[in-house]
Amino acid sequence: MRKLRVGVVGCGAVVTLHHLPAFARARHVELVALADRDLAWARTVAQKVGVQECYDDYAKLVGRVDAVLLATPNTSHVAIGSRLLEAGLHVLCEKPMATTCADVDAMFAAAERGGARLMAAQSTRFNANVTMLKQLLAAGWLGQLETITASLGSAYDVAERRTEFRRDAGLAGGGVLMDLGIHLIDTAVWLAGRPSAVHYDAAYAPGWTLETDADVVLEFAAGGRGTFAVSYTHACDPTLTVRGSDGWASASLYVPSQLSVFSERARICRRGGMQRLTLDDRASYERQLDHFAEAILLDRPFVVQPHETRAGIEIVERCYGASAAPEIVDDAEPRSASGAT
Repeated sequence: MRKLRVGVVGCGAVVTLHHLPAFARARHVELVALADRDLAWARTVAQKVGVQECYDDYAKLVGRVDAVLLATPNTSHVAIGSRLLEAGLHVLCEKPMATTCADVDAMFAAAERGGARLMAAQSTRFNANVTMLKQLLAAGWLGQLETITASLGSAYDVAERRTEFRRDAGLAGGGVLMDLGIHLIDTAVWLAGRPSAVHYDAAYAPGWTLETDADVVLEFAAGGRGTFAVSYTHACDPTLTVRGSDGWASASLYVPSQLSVFSERARICRRGGMQRLTLDDRASYERQLDHFAEAILLDRPFVVQPHETRAGIEIVERCYGASAAPEIVDDAEPRSASGAT
């Protein structure tokens, strides 16, 4: 199988710390070019990873690559992504893929017009332990879903960042809920489907105009409840726990190879209690990149489906109280997603 030729648009911290190491290890991609408004910075990054082509205009990637990893500030995704998709380039777009449902629809419509494919880079799904948890739940080992709990966060100044766009509503489109909460919301939608009710609370640290702490409760249509917390002000326990009528499973969001499981339906658990599973220890970004490439090269569906991406942004819009946010009623895919999955 040939390799997918990929360019990167945006050379911020998430790219230099996570995506570029994944490119070095992924089996089905070739990193061809980098693009960033700061050409000098793009050249510095390119030199470190052995990439020859650098541009300060992302449009120059057209004709040079098959696909693009888009990792620019959140609200810029719709304009940049749509232009590349309409030019026929496949796009793996950093989360949040867009900041409004209208922009989600616009991007999938652009993919349809350009005959290209678009996937939101919801990397948590590609943790081996979260993937296994999904399989256990779907196979009935935990029984009827009762609760999902998870949290993410740390003091904002602890993390490495190239820019401060997350403090700017015009660039970020939201605060910690949009930045970190979308990981947990997307995972919840993947595990349990769309919610029938959404509850939200937020707090703002001094000097911030966007929320720095957020709590979300989702009541799922099929039963069960999700409770999630994200923060820019303090460290949170980065653990995802799912409890059902017949068992539970707990996954560290930062150690993807470890999963703790108890199931009353499993003989080994009835005899020996909770079991600790050791799984694939590859980083989620590497697994995500290979999945994206394989899906395109072999014409397979993406793990992250358009209707799930839209559902996640619908929930964020409901939390923010956006007057134009559509009501969540079922699992139907958005009209504009047709042919782009």
